Amino acid sequence: MLDDANNLDRLATWGRSRAVRLHADAYSGVAPIHLTICAADGRPFEDAALAQTVCTAFERVAAAGELELSAYCLMPDHLHVLIRPMSGFGIDEFLRRMKSYTTRWHQRATGRPVLWQRSARDRVLRANERLATVVAYIANNPVRAGLVSAWTQWPYTRVYCEI
Repeated sequence: MLDDANNLDRLATWGRSRAVRLHADAYSGVAPIHLTICAADGRPFEDAALAQTVCTAFERVAAAGELELSAYCLMPDHLHVLIRPMSGFGIDEFLRRMKSYTTRWHQRATGRPVLWQRSARDRVLRANERLATVVAYIANNPVRAGLVSAWTQWPYTRVYCEI
């Protein structure tokens, strides 16, 4: 109904950008989070040096012990990653660090100031979801896209748990 306060609020913000992040409490548990982060323009990760820089950035953040990295797959125009934040390390902080580091590298290499879209899509896994199912989905992204015939052939896919 149009007289419902929630509907009026939605109509008032129609066409404007809205926050896509859940409240920080939603990320504070031990549930893994599947992130999809899109490039701002085109297919920048076809550049092997940039693709390797992005992969290295993820592995460095994971090695610092602030999150548990289960899997990632960097595609030519987006990235899938499955992480579990640890010790109060927030998803927003993770995205800020990773995007900042890789964007600076990209700007120095190409002169282009923007690499990533402003936000990212996230999904907190439910208790009854199998981690292996989500990891398999992430790993098989290049297979579904027709880039390789087996996920192990894609140089920018890493899996750190059993599928």
